[in-house]
Amino acid sequence: MTEDSFVVELAGRRWALPHLPFRIIKSVQPALFKAYSDAAQAGNAALAEEQIDALATATWRAVSYIDPALSFDEFLALPFTVADLLGALPSVAEAAGLRAQTATSEASPDTGK
Repeated sequence: MTEDSFVVELAGRRWALPHLPFRIIKSVQPALFKAYSDAAQAGNAALAEEQIDALATATWRAVSYIDPALSFDEFLALPFTVADLLGALPSVAEAAGLRAQTATSEASPDTGK
């Protein structure tokens, strides 16, 4: 692992995520794999609310690791769009040890970058 940070920007706020610890990764990675898979299958179609919720939860879990005072309700109250959330996906994925290839392809299970 390196000392890299992975920037997530939402609603005018900025968080520089480190490589996340395993206790966070194990809750974030399944949602990220599903989000990449769903986005690839959906193409230009809209994601379902359940898919958006899973992505928001994964992003919040990653962000709350470095900003523990930010509750989930406060996170959801921030003014960001689904597109903003999708834009944060590569940084969250990399912080969780995944290598994001593109916004519409599955994340690689390769870790340790």
